[in-house]
Amino acid sequence: MRVLSLLFAVSLAVGAYAQSATNPCPNAQPVPQQLKLPTFIPPGEPVAVEKQLLAYLNTLEYRNLGWCHDKSVRDTGPLIQGTAAVLHPAVHIYYSAEMSNWLVNGRKGDIPEGAVIIKEQFSPIPAARYHDISVKDLGCSNDWTIMIKDSKSSFDGWFWAEVWNGSNPTNSMNFNNPFQYPNAGYGLVCLRCHSSAESQHTFVSLSNIEGAPGWPLQFRVDDSWKSQQAPLPPKTCGAGPTLINALESRAELLSQKSQGKPEEAIPPALFPEHQKNAAIQEDLQVLPLVKLRRALPPDLQKMPPEPLDTVLSQPKPPAGEPVSNLPGFVTSSQCTGCHSGLTGAGLGPTMVLTSTTSPTINVSPYGEWRWTPMGLAGRDPVFYSQLDSELAYLKEHKEQQQVIDTCTQCHNAMGKRSFAAEHPKEEYNLAFVYETDVHSEGFKYGGLAREGISCEVCHRMLAPKDPSLPYFLEHQINGVFDVTPRGELHGPFKDDEITTYPMLTGINVKPKHDAYIQSAQMCGTCHTILLPVMDSPEAGKTSVEQATYPEWLNSDYRNEYRSVGLTPKTCQDCHMPGGYANAKTGMQVAQIKGKIAIVQDGTYPASDHQAKPEDVNVRYRESEFKRHELLGMNGFLLQMFLQQMNGMGNNEALGVRLSDYMSGLTSDLQAASDNVVQQARTITATVEISKWEVQDNTLVVEVTVTNKAGHRFPSGVGFRRAFLALEATVDGRPFFSSGATNTTGQITNFAGQVLPTESFQNGAYQPHFSQANPIRSSDQVQIYEELIQNADHQFTTSFTRRDYDVKDNRLLPAGWSLHGPKDLKIPEPFLHATLPIGDALMDPVYLAGRGQSIVRYEIPLPAGANGGNLHATASLYSQTLPPYFLADRYQTKTPATTRLDFLAKSLGTLNGTDYANWRLLIASATK
Repeated sequence: MRVLSLLFAVSLAVGAYAQSATNPCPNAQPVPQQLKLPTFIPPGEPVAVEKQLLAYLNTLEYRNLGWCHDKSVRDTGPLIQGTAAVLHPAVHIYYSAEMSNWLVNGRKGDIPEGAVIIKEQFSPIPAARYHDISVKDLGCSNDWTIMIKDSKSSFDGWFWAEVWNGSNPTNSMNFNNPFQYPNAGYGLVCLRCHSSAESQHTFVSLSNIEGAPGWPLQFRVDDSWKSQQAPLPPKTCGAGPTLINALESRAELLSQKSQGKPEEAIPPALFPEHQKNAAIQEDLQVLPLVKLRRALPPDLQKMPPEPLDTVLSQPKPPAGEPVSNLPGFVTSSQCTGCHSGLTGAGLGPTMVLTSTTSPTINVSPYGEWRWTPMGLAGRDPVFYSQLDSELAYLKEHKEQQQVIDTCTQCHNAMGKRSFAAEHPKEEYNLAFVYETDVHSEGFKYGGLAREGISCEVCHRMLAPKDPSLPYFLEHQINGVFDVTPRGELHGPFKDDEITTYPMLTGINVKPKHDAYIQSAQMCGTCHTILLPVMDSPEAGKTSVEQATYPEWLNSDYRNEYRSVGLTPKTCQDCHMPGGYANAKTGMQVAQIKGKIAIVQDGTYPASDHQAKPEDVNVRYRESEFKRHELLGMNGFLLQMFLQQMNGMGNNEALGVRLSDYMSGLTSDLQAASDNVVQQARTITATVEISKWEVQDNTLVVEVTVTNKAGHRFPSGVGFRRAFLALEATVDGRPFFSSGATNTTGQITNFAGQVLPTESFQNGAYQPHFSQANPIRSSDQVQIYEELIQNADHQFTTSFTRRDYDVKDNRLLPAGWSLHGPKDLKIPEPFLHATLPIGDALMDPVYLAGRGQSIVRYEIPLPAGANGGNLHATASLYSQTLPPYFLADRYQTKTPATTRLDFLAKSLGTLNGTDYANWRLLIASATK
């Protein structure tokens, strides 16, 4: 009891001092010019500001300003058995007069503009290494984090920066990499922790300051650090050992103990909370990256670097001014800090999967979404090439703008919607996407547009006012949807099960529960596309260009509008699984468990002035974790992003970097490609040789293909196709093939000749084959595809000249019906869009609603063949970018089609990948 009384008395004394104390630094000089910010700092890396800050800090002149500073170097977390759970390295902080006055006044009110916090960061830890050194003899840390108050530029009101000196060029600051996550700027990932402060986004405490009462927080530090020798801080600043060197030394010790050489210079378990870009740069020196295959032509149209895709939550309006009712979208840069994965062993691993036998896998929402076709929709070179082809055909500006407005509703969702709301009488300009002039009006909209289907597109989508299917199909397809009020987003967790404080204080957004985000209808907004037929003589004619959502409704997987199929599953059930399984990596996790945010909460090392525990209680999820995998079959697109990386891990053509800033991983894109393959070969379709017999010198083979997807396969855009390849051998020597391909993915006959149907010569195409219509020649092949002709009866891949349906035998889903579900009326033309076209309508197996197709082969046998020496392999392949589609794009000469041509040809034959010869194996069977 006496101890409690004593502690209470001490707390009262400290509190009283904070209310009435004199400033321990009464002679603090003003903030020097070198620490004052320019009036405008654009998105991206503020190199000039970083250089200015580093040059000044290198002088250590701030130590002579009479500013308050910490009593000594102190730890920010524990160090036990060599593992540190620290938010910063060992720190020693200097506070400008504005900051110390605010602290002396009891942390009341707003921190004045221009206030500065300079945090010297000493490595290696712990602080005990430096305790015998006086402040005046402390030497240079060569690493600083800085906070400068600037409430006019972002909602949180701070400019954040880290600058450092390295020991060599690879671990020093890189001022020549516009693709890296910025080391300084507004709205940075620092907010993942600082948003948990009780006020003003800072944990600073008077008890840390020399001359003030109290004592800094103490943490458990054992003696494990004493085995690692380290030099004392140098007397002057400049090139010298830093945090990265300490981590690499630690990595060498670990590799010696494990008798193995790590693949990374800094293994994931040691990836730091600071100098992240230096750590990434070191890893890029040793990782076996896919290097640049072809030099970029100087005139190639390039996407702006992804750090320019930064739109922040705006500052609060002055008192008395109304809150804007405009959308106020923010980019994923404001989500990555909290919803990325952490690899470091101290505060992680979180939202990453680790194993001693498998590579580290990033399963965080941001880490996986980033490399999905949704996350890349605003940079998709295939989309922009297709759009250019459509625009080139149209001669009237009004028609061109109609196509731009329709197509960008999804692919440029936030940019298009924001521009329409803020400029209701002006036309959206596709050139915004390429805008790099920060002073241009289109710059902000381009950054929003390049985000594609970004976090806030789905998490701010509202359910339709009318829940009926007819209303939805009439009013909320083609990317048209209602959005939440500014500052509100929706998620799947109930309001009493989520922590709202960090997001609300950090970016002025409050998450709320809404079950709509778990519905298939939400996905149907962009996966149901009805387009005008621009070349039709029939006024007002339209065509359903994509029908993935109606296809799902006409299947056993549906579960909406009070109509439930035999095996109900939503889009999210398949495309956002809760577990992870990949044969290539060997990682198998039935259900991922853990937190879905890496904010500073009660499980982090203690901090002064943190928000109340109940306000920052990030829950451990046992079963609700859902991955943002969101993949289909379009791994060919991912290869265009992956295989054009340069030595710094940047794709200059498409404007992205390989590395994930928070986790340090450079393997996420390859992991996404591997996940496409896993999905293709496990939950897409099966192949079975269901009949095998020899009849009168003829080999009769029947192959049964079964669709396992909840929609057609392939689905989505009509140019995607799947095809069956069958090769028959006698004594191991091939004598027949159907569906073979050359190195560019063109289908060939047994002699290796490209089939005339690959370019639709003289209007020829492959019909639908079945038991009644067997394949008897290697010039015949079963292709599951949609074929369309324009008004001139020419085959086309255009989205806006879909005049005549010639063929559609894409594999139907289980539960499909010619008339739709008995208890659900699917309005036209959407029901019609789920029906087959052509010869498939005469195939009873195909129409039976089992999602199956049986293809019969009748193959003449060579001499000497018999039932004992015959073998055959049937394989189902997917091509999301068939050669004829690419050739069609190249007919239009525009910057976007030229870029696609360059990217596609840079991939060569895709040899050495799962997409070799421009095809992806789905399933196979051998007899």
